[in-house]
Amino acid sequence: MLKDGRVAVGFSVNGIEAEKLSAKQYDYLNTLLFGALKVLPEGTIVQKLDAYYFKEYQVSTRDKTYFQRRTIEHFSERQLLLHDGYLLISIGPELERDRNAANTLFALGRSLTKNPFDRIEDRQAAIEQVAADFTTTLASFDGISFNRLDDEGLQNLYLQYYNLEFDKDYQPTDALRTFSPSSTHAAIGEKRVNVITMSGQGSPLEPFARNARNIMSPWLYPLTNYLYFPHVLSVSIKIMNKEKILSDMDTTAKVIQNLDFMMTQDNRIKREEILDFTEEVRSENKNIVSTSVSVILYGGNTSELERHIQRTVAAFREMGSSDCFIESMDTANLFIANAPGNSDQNYRWLTMTGDNGAAYLNFLTKYTSDVKGDLLCDRFGVPVLVNLFNTELENQNALVIGPTGSGKSFTMAWFILQRFDRGEPQIIIDVGGTYLSASIALGGKYFEYDPERPLKFNPFLVERNPDGTFVLNGDKNNFLTNLLTVIWKGQNGTVRQSERSVLNELLLLYYVHYNKQSLATDSAITVPSLAGFYEYIIDYMDSSSADREYQKQAGSFHFDEFLLCLKPFAIGHYKEVLNSDEYEDLAEQKLIIFDMKKIKTNPILYPVVGMLITELAADQLARYPKINKWIYMDEAWSMLSDTMTDFIELMYRTIRKNNGSMTIITQGINEIITSPIGKAIKVNASTKYILRHTDTEEIDVLSKELAFTQHEKDKVLSLQLDKHYREIFLKQGEYGKVFRLEAPFAVQAVSTSKPQERETLRQLTAEYGDIYAAIQQFVELKKTGKL
Repeated sequence: MLKDGRVAVGFSVNGIEAEKLSAKQYDYLNTLLFGALKVLPEGTIVQKLDAYYFKEYQVSTRDKTYFQRRTIEHFSERQLLLHDGYLLISIGPELERDRNAANTLFALGRSLTKNPFDRIEDRQAAIEQVAADFTTTLASFDGISFNRLDDEGLQNLYLQYYNLEFDKDYQPTDALRTFSPSSTHAAIGEKRVNVITMSGQGSPLEPFARNARNIMSPWLYPLTNYLYFPHVLSVSIKIMNKEKILSDMDTTAKVIQNLDFMMTQDNRIKREEILDFTEEVRSENKNIVSTSVSVILYGGNTSELERHIQRTVAAFREMGSSDCFIESMDTANLFIANAPGNSDQNYRWLTMTGDNGAAYLNFLTKYTSDVKGDLLCDRFGVPVLVNLFNTELENQNALVIGPTGSGKSFTMAWFILQRFDRGEPQIIIDVGGTYLSASIALGGKYFEYDPERPLKFNPFLVERNPDGTFVLNGDKNNFLTNLLTVIWKGQNGTVRQSERSVLNELLLLYYVHYNKQSLATDSAITVPSLAGFYEYIIDYMDSSSADREYQKQAGSFHFDEFLLCLKPFAIGHYKEVLNSDEYEDLAEQKLIIFDMKKIKTNPILYPVVGMLITELAADQLARYPKINKWIYMDEAWSMLSDTMTDFIELMYRTIRKNNGSMTIITQGINEIITSPIGKAIKVNASTKYILRHTDTEEIDVLSKELAFTQHEKDKVLSLQLDKHYREIFLKQGEYGKVFRLEAPFAVQAVSTSKPQERETLRQLTAEYGDIYAAIQQFVELKKTGKL
């Protein structure tokens, strides 16, 4: 209850994340707001109060890793602009007078009404229903919700406002600072206060506008967190008596018309505006509201505050050239009038239709940080956690697209470092040593595949029964079939279904034969292998040549050609690759990197080894069923062909079943479009990372191929690259937004893909004999601009 007899109800507002809404959604939200305002009783005031305030980034470095400490130190050097939103709805006595600077409570020290609390109980009952109806209507819009403020919540809000201290860690508990009016401003304690009010509407007024990045934003966006300094934005909408205002306007228009002989140009324009306004209200059955928009600036540094005032004036002009007024004598009066729920004391109103008034109500806020995930920043540099292993999505796989120079390697290294620090196993299949520095710094296992010293695999070593026999399940059979068809037909060969069926059957027969043989003898025999399978096929051909089933198989399966292609891997030049007697156990390694640069140009080895490593990775990750696991294929995915579609589906299925994620990293959407497995990759990746593109035509193709909306395409087009950060577009499921990736120099040292920086770190590591000493020296070179 306020001293003028008004009763107010307050809510904290959970708003919609910035840049989320499209033009169509803004139109719908404005229609919803307009409808909610239209049914409010005359005299009701809706006030939206937004507090933007600085807060230091405070995270303890205790028990943190080296890179986590460097990251915390990096962000601790800045002030973060945070936002809290509130909604106040109030109704007052039936007989209320128009306000001016001389008759406010602050000016008079008392209420104009003789008994302002007469029938207060009726207003208390009425406001509950009014507030419930209004908030229920708005909460039907996805993303908006309200929390009712109780007595303590309201008291805290008043303490925050009258002390201009919105950081809850420093909020006074019961005292108000000294409030001092002056002829040019007001002061609260040591803080100077200025109020800037809107004095004229901009045009054309729309529910939305394109911000500086060309992204759809609320009409009021220039006055929100785009003013990157502490301020309070107060918007009040008062429901007016429509018939009375129309009557007054009609009278004014007639008076001007009757004085036509002495009418000035300004009066003619005013009359036309009145006639247009009254015609719009009557023909479209709109309501009439009074709207007040004020920005309250505060701070202890006078020269800095003057700069903020000028920036705020410019922000008003960005709203369709809206006019504003820098208050002086009225500052204290209007500061009190803009207090939570006290808007009826305001006297800076503009008359407009309800739909235009609704456009000034802003329900957007900062990005919401997830409870856990990877550290990124919103577009204003505020750190947030982003859960990129979102189990609410259909899958946790990702597709990363970024042209050369866009920072793919740097971006992925940033995520890899964080996931390593969380103890999540990761396997990277790379071409070119991109992640070598990160591997050294983190103590990862780095394999540079060399044909002269090959990794040894045996994909025929499958699960065993308690009696020692081997079990070839459906997934393993499919994998071996895919592997053998690639050896046989090549990376881009065509395999008929009949050939695949015969090969499946031959594999089953081989394991039946092997198990029968191993049970029949007490002496140890060699484990199943490609060489063993090769010998079995030769024996099978010799012993079954007269068999009708074999003849049927031979009619659709070229046995001799198959054996000829298998021979190099069974007993020839590549026999070391697929016939190991034991399993390569990498289960204890949390970061494993396979670099396939040396065999990339080998059309025989490259796809085979790529498949083996991918399957090995999936098997390794299956050993950690309860924690998040990650596989990345950077360029190496290009060795996959249409003969491997079943293999790709199998890998995705295996990874999903074992709480894992597969990330495909590529330079451009055309690589996905032209790849025979591109469709499988798109379908199986619920998360898309899009890095900055400079080719707008490629963005057109990318947006069409990935079914981006125009709003999402605009976000991709808006991505910025700065010397301190780069922006990326992340789409998870149906929702995409832009984040900043900002890493400290220590992280940049092991993440960079710039040849000069990578070579510098290697030289420093050799010189100091310690990667962390080298990183520290690298940081000094970056800070001093020598690198």
